[in-house]
Amino acid sequence: MSGRRSGPRARVRPDRPARVIPLGELKGDVLAGAAAYAAAGLGAAGVASLAAMYAVEVPRGGPFVFGAINDFVGGMFYVAALPAIIQIHRRLDGGPWSRAGLAAVAAASGAAGASGVLLSLQVVPIAPSTAVSIGGIVAQAGWAAVVNHHLLHRTGYPRRLALSGRAIGVGMLAALPLATAGYALPGAPALQRILYACAGTIGIAAYIGWPIWLFATGRRLRTPLRIMNEPGMGRVNSSGRSRRPSFATRRTSQRGDSC
Repeated sequence: MSGRRSGPRARVRPDRPARVIPLGELKGDVLAGAAAYAAAGLGAAGVASLAAMYAVEVPRGGPFVFGAINDFVGGMFYVAALPAIIQIHRRLDGGPWSRAGLAAVAAASGAAGASGVLLSLQVVPIAPSTAVSIGGIVAQAGWAAVVNHHLLHRTGYPRRLALSGRAIGVGMLAALPLATAGYALPGAPALQRILYACAGTIGIAAYIGWPIWLFATGRRLRTPLRIMNEPGMGRVNSSGRSRRPSFATRRTSQRGDSC
């Protein structure tokens, strides 16, 4: 045995999560936030017009005015959501696969937007337009699931925004194969109804949640974290949780202002 004493072991620090530029701090965030607000409004109008179509026009067999409105605002929604998608995507490492994925999402969203508007004007038939729109849904849902999953543990990105965005994306992606499986089982009506019910529940929740998520994203993009953390605003940490200043802090602040 060697008489040499071994020195103390070096402490190994765990890898710290990568930090991203907080929302609202990157050039173009404010304009992207305004576009996200517009997309949220268009999404809400799309939800309302779709509900009105199924409640009023589908039982009567027409004239599908609400359906045309839904096609138009749905097409505009795909395009209006793109600036926010691009700005959030800029928080990731800009590798070649990342850039290719963003380009694919932008192309699918642009095609879906044009298809929806043309369908509302009765320029294109419903079957190919629906296929293109589904492509836009899959592209944006896949982006929401993947990108928010990668940003979930990044310092500086709101944790609640990442969790909800990932859940919405996964929900949209899960609803489509469930509905497809139900459509492929006409000989099993009981199982078909179950699959349709599951697909409808998950899909509707994600469909409604996507404009809400864009509204929250727009607020983040237009209100930098440093402004939210100013005195009197209530401190906001990287997870997106707001903490109001304590009574003692407010009293100290008031005394300082009165001096």
